[in-house]
Amino acid sequence: MISAINARRAGIGELSLYVGAYLVYLATKGLLHSDPRAVGLENGDKVVSLQRDWGFLWEPEWQSWAIENVKALVVTLNWVYIVTYWPVILVVALFLYLRRRRDYSFYRTVVFVDLAGALVTFMLFPVASPFAIPGVELLDTIQEYGPRFYGSEDMASLYNISAAMPSLHFSWTVILGVLFFRTLPGAFRLLGLLYPVLTFFAIVLTGNHFILDAIAGGILAILSFGVVILLRRTVWPERLTLRPPAI
Repeated sequence: MISAINARRAGIGELSLYVGAYLVYLATKGLLHSDPRAVGLENGDKVVSLQRDWGFLWEPEWQSWAIENVKALVVTLNWVYIVTYWPVILVVALFLYLRRRRDYSFYRTVVFVDLAGALVTFMLFPVASPFAIPGVELLDTIQEYGPRFYGSEDMASLYNISAAMPSLHFSWTVILGVLFFRTLPGAFRLLGLLYPVLTFFAIVLTGNHFILDAIAGGILAILSFGVVILLRRTVWPERLTLRPPAI
């Protein structure tokens, strides 16, 4: 009886963490800028200029080629962008919580550290999605080819439209990729590599993120692993219940 009550309390506590994190995410929108949409577009232009100067503003060419030659791939990536993100994250989180609590604790902490770093960046340097930036020849392929319910104006209040840099979409799939690579058996470990790669092309070809957004997201994921590993070896050594991943 007592163990059941404790388990229920622990579950409620975890749900409260996620709800609280989402509310903080929403609260940071426009916290430092009176017009975050305008600032996001301005900073998006800076990202465009930076990638152009460095010679890898490839997104318009990639998307144009895909639409002209393999439109079915673009439509598929629209669904990949949606289906392989939150559904996968939630299913994996639930499985780990119920069956592998030690792994759950470690990776959940990494995700929250990652989110904290991203939120600070979103506030200081909001960046709009590439398809929204004038002068960049990119379509919002999800709104163009469907499913149009996702990312529509009706959903705008549920997320931050100027939170493209770093890409949490890519960053969290990198974290899950590490999990898959470390825990899945045999050839299934390749999923740990394929999942982030598939996500990269989905977020770029749909016009939702710049390549630099993904690079920043990958760096943030690596730093988040480093922070959690360091904390668990120093500040919380008694909580080091999982051998941390080799980064």
